[in-house]
Amino acid sequence: MDLEKAVDDEIIIVGDKVDLVAQSGIVYRTMIEDRLGDGPFLAGVPNRKGVYMHVEQDDSLYLVFYRASGRYIAQMKVVAVEKRGEIRYMWMMQTTRAQKNQRREAFRLPVEFAVQIFEFTEDAEQGLKYVGDEADENVLETVNCRDISVTGIALLTKRKYEFDEKYILSLHLDRTPASIRTKSLKDSSPALHMTATVKRCIPWRTGNIFNTGMQFFGMTESMSDGIAKYVLNEQQKQIKRRRRLNL
Repeated sequence: MDLEKAVDDEIIIVGDKVDLVAQSGIVYRTMIEDRLGDGPFLAGVPNRKGVYMHVEQDDSLYLVFYRASGRYIAQMKVVAVEKRGEIRYMWMMQTTRAQKNQRREAFRLPVEFAVQIFEFTEDAEQGLKYVGDEADENVLETVNCRDISVTGIALLTKRKYEFDEKYILSLHLDRTPASIRTKSLKDSSPALHMTATVKRCIPWRTGNIFNTGMQFFGMTESMSDGIAKYVLNEQQKQIKRRRRLNL
């Protein structure tokens, strides 16, 4: 039996060529060289253009590996760093189960607008009715959208959100985070309130910002239609702007 088939897809194995996403957001390539029983993994400290990845004990990073069934991501903690001759190594302990990075189910539109993130209540319907501009003191943070589709949204967040956590999102499709903070409500349309689950939260360029992907759930037909209409309209606007620039 093929060893690859004998191992669950989400399990990291010795010999895997993997990508490491550092807190800086830079992606490095290395290989899993050994493992101590069911404990930590050994990998060479990778470098880019002769510059080694900066890594210290207790650092957290993301490990990305690939299978025939897709791409998997697991969070790791560095438990030791050592040097053997001129080669640097690190021992990493897996701290989360590897999760498959799902392929997108719908077209995602790159667009920026303000999104407020609220804690999720068990009574989601009641929570959605409660969320509004008057509830600013309950906002976890106000962030920028990176892209959106009828199934989910990508945000740039200052907080690190855990996989599968649920939140309520208030989408201000015609406003910026700055206008939210200054309470500039004039000529703005009502916010669209959604419930969403965290499916990705990885460092974005610097360790202070995270690329957080959330999947919508509990959507009504009107919610889905509203986002689909917005995505279509914005896509047409972007196409017209590109055409004008190319004239």
